[in-house]
Amino acid sequence: MSTKKLRRYTKQRRLVHDAIINRTDHPTAKEIFNELKPSGIGIATVYRQLAAMVEDGILATVDYDSETRYDPLTSPHAHIVCSVCNRISDIELPRDVNDLAPENLGFEVNEIELTWKGICNNCQ
Repeated sequence: MSTKKLRRYTKQRRLVHDAIINRTDHPTAKEIFNELKPSGIGIATVYRQLAAMVEDGILATVDYDSETRYDPLTSPHAHIVCSVCNRISDIELPRDVNDLAPENLGFEVNEIELTWKGICNNCQ
């Protein structure tokens, strides 16, 4: 028996969902809020809706440069980050990435986070 809470698909949820679901730039809540400001939505509502979407598995989070960014790509992947403009891009992981995990360390690996940092073509 599932105890997962079904959420109503409110106007605010639709606004936030539509503002992020097809993005690849990993925006912050403030960036989403600024984009949606003309709709009259409040910053607290944006944060609440993003948190709910993360909890529901619709979005993932990426912590970078002391900010939480939101990522609609929830399948396992890596990131490449420009140290000049802070752009974050998704990188597909090879299927055998789990084979790289160290063995016999006394713990089970549940998640892999892999980020390359450098300078993108636009900033070079």
